[in-house]
Amino acid sequence: MQWKKAGPMHSGAPANRIEALACLLQEDGGLEKLEAALAELDPASLGDAERERWYHLRGIVPFRRGNRALAFERFGEAADQYPASGPIQFSLGQEYEFRGDPDRMLECFDRAPFPGIPAEYALSQARYAYLWNRFDKGRAYIEPLLPIYFDLRILDTTFLYLRGLPFFEEVWAILAAFSLLEDNISYLDAITERVEAECSELDFGLLRAEHLGYRDGDFAPLKKCLRDSIRESKGKGYPFGCQALRLGILLSRETGDREEAARLLDSVMLEAKDFPWLEDIRLLAHCDLAHRSGETAAEMEMRGRFLARQTMLFEPGNALNFFLLEYQETLKADYRRTRTRAGVS
Repeated sequence: MQWKKAGPMHSGAPANRIEALACLLQEDGGLEKLEAALAELDPASLGDAERERWYHLRGIVPFRRGNRALAFERFGEAADQYPASGPIQFSLGQEYEFRGDPDRMLECFDRAPFPGIPAEYALSQARYAYLWNRFDKGRAYIEPLLPIYFDLRILDTTFLYLRGLPFFEEVWAILAAFSLLEDNISYLDAITERVEAECSELDFGLLRAEHLGYRDGDFAPLKKCLRDSIRESKGKGYPFGCQALRLGILLSRETGDREEAARLLDSVMLEAKDFPWLEDIRLLAHCDLAHRSGETAAEMEMRGRFLARQTMLFEPGNALNFFLLEYQETLKADYRRTRTRAGVS
């Protein structure tokens, strides 16, 4: 079985007339064209799969325009017509989350499990659940991916990408974050042991080093892995900002000198080919440093800048990978206040 990679608004439905209209989402001025084209169609004249997609796209248009009130209304209408549609339930769940109603969000997500939705949606469900401290739900939304990995056994990134699956390392990091937040490290132990025993085409040295660090606090093997990866990437001309910043944050947390810690964070040179969001990781690391140093005013100023740039915080796996998961927990109340204000009653 192939799990086809889907775009962020793909329903997974067979090709049809409405699916062809979805291409307008990628064009300049496409939202207006799509709205007009949908308005010209009588949903009663459509086949069932086409009608489901018609209802979904009617909600996507205002969602893309930022009209969340209309998007909520239309996704609600769509869910009334197609309560078993995973993509529609996912979209409606997003709107409940935007309105600060996590219970109804989770009810929608529970009706939209993978593989009835694309894998990207399942990762988003886990992220939303994380933001509202429902770690059990977040874990449950991505656990259905695990049997697929264990069935395929090959965890090469290209191999997985061509099958529409997230990289295993990404899913493992999210599950590791939930395991730590739930104080259930044995859960992570079991997954890690199984993947080592049954799978191939993965950097198991790095996986073991991360597992040891997160479980026992012994990061010496991970630092060696990061240094080796930086050296190899430099030799091949590959970007290495992720590895360098991970190492820099690790080293900064080990020193007892506040100024040296800041220097280590700032000494990591990021290049144009590195991910832009790494600068936000660095900013969050400075927030954490100020927090641990008792510099409340500096921390609050930097927190404000970070929240303006990463409104949904970092995914739990990313926060863990850069050793900022514990600190990011302190930002969730700020995030939830934005949802309460954003919601339309």
